[in-house]
Amino acid sequence: MEPSSKWKEITARAGYSAKTVMYVMLGVFIITSVFTALNREKASQSNVFLTLKEQPLGQIFLGILVLGLACYACWRWLQIFITDKSDDENTFVYIINQLFYFVSGEFYFIAAYAGAKTLLEVQSSSSSQGSGKKVSEFLMQYEWGLLLVAAIGLCIIIFAVVQFKHAYTADFLEKFSLNALNQRIRKSVKVTGRLGYTARGVVYSLVGGFFILAAILSNPSQAGGLQKALETLMKQPFGPYLIAAVGAGFVMFGLYCALEAKYRKVE
Repeated sequence: MEPSSKWKEITARAGYSAKTVMYVMLGVFIITSVFTALNREKASQSNVFLTLKEQPLGQIFLGILVLGLACYACWRWLQIFITDKSDDENTFVYIINQLFYFVSGEFYFIAAYAGAKTLLEVQSSSSSQGSGKKVSEFLMQYEWGLLLVAAIGLCIIIFAVVQFKHAYTADFLEKFSLNALNQRIRKSVKVTGRLGYTARGVVYSLVGGFFILAAILSNPSQAGGLQKALETLMKQPFGPYLIAAVGAGFVMFGLYCALEAKYRKVE
């Protein structure tokens, strides 16, 4: 293996390992949020960092997690340059995929930055719900703000649809050299991937809907993130079961990321 290829593989696998920790811990927090509203406030990325830091050797583990998230961001940005357009691929789809790599990298870089702030004990901002509200408040100050907020919501919903597509078609299996895996591992990849992508699709559908509702009502308080999504699910019939299912789905996605870290093709 060439040195450049080796570092590319190390970067990718470190990133998927970090996602494993993030999603498994988030999933556990979501499941525990079934019991009290206080626990629902803990179902956030920032609480993952805080909880990890409070453990024995927590600063070391949090530092490793931050490094892993930064590696994943770099891997997503690297994919922009190493992913070639196939002959049968639509140009528009190719551009959208390139844009997705960029946005995904930016998202995980921000996550790594937030983790670093926690590690260095810098005061961090609020919850995901508060973040969504702040974004919509900021954008609505401008003339085209409502359209921008609605556009963000639409993009999030499109992303949610893509998650459901992955879950339904199991096209994520193409990322693995299936012939090199035994039947048990192939089945584990398929099951964890489908359940994980479904849970992500549910949450992103709700978050996208919140942004669109905020634009329609010209009310930034309608926007929100994961915590507001959990609150909305709790108000539905069988709400606690829905939240537990989403939490279990996040745990499954974390396990799927672990399988990616170990077995995914890195090209």
